[in-house]
Amino acid sequence: MRFMNHLTRAAIIVAWTATAPCSASAHDLRPGVTQTAVTYRGEQRWAWRSEDGETGTLRLGFAALPSGDYLVAGSLLLDDAELGASGSARWRGDRLIVDLMVSGGVRAQTPDAAKQQLFAKGAVPKQIDSAGFAMFRAELSTALDGITQQYQTNVLTGGKVQGPIYRNGTLKLLSQ
Repeated sequence: MRFMNHLTRAAIIVAWTATAPCSASAHDLRPGVTQTAVTYRGEQRWAWRSEDGETGTLRLGFAALPSGDYLVAGSLLLDDAELGASGSARWRGDRLIVDLMVSGGVRAQTPDAAKQQLFAKGAVPKQIDSAGFAMFRAELSTALDGITQQYQTNVLTGGKVQGPIYRNGTLKLLSQ
């Protein structure tokens, strides 16, 4: 009971500090920035192709921050899964750098060749479940086409692990 009282007090303190106004100096970290609110900047779609031939569609919405950076969120649609994607983006010279965390999973899917190799010969299940994540970085030109780098890991039915995998890819803008 005493533990719950301390836990409750800690939760109240955390909630209070999260809603308390920031000191003036925190607002002055970026002098000269005139944008004062998060502003939706639109959605873009790209055709994605990895160096090993996997393809998909990356869809991202962009919200501009007062700092000049962007919050991004959307999805990566593959042939067997739709994965959530979220992260940040910023212009560096004439390149838009996008850093994403992509995650998700599939249920009751026929394993592809790469996943079949994780099981002993003759012990490959007809269907598997898997969940995974990828750290995904894109460097886009002013035309919004570019290259990607990806670090990925998946965990499958039976605790089998696919990865870590590193691969490069390309993005081709589909919409303006």
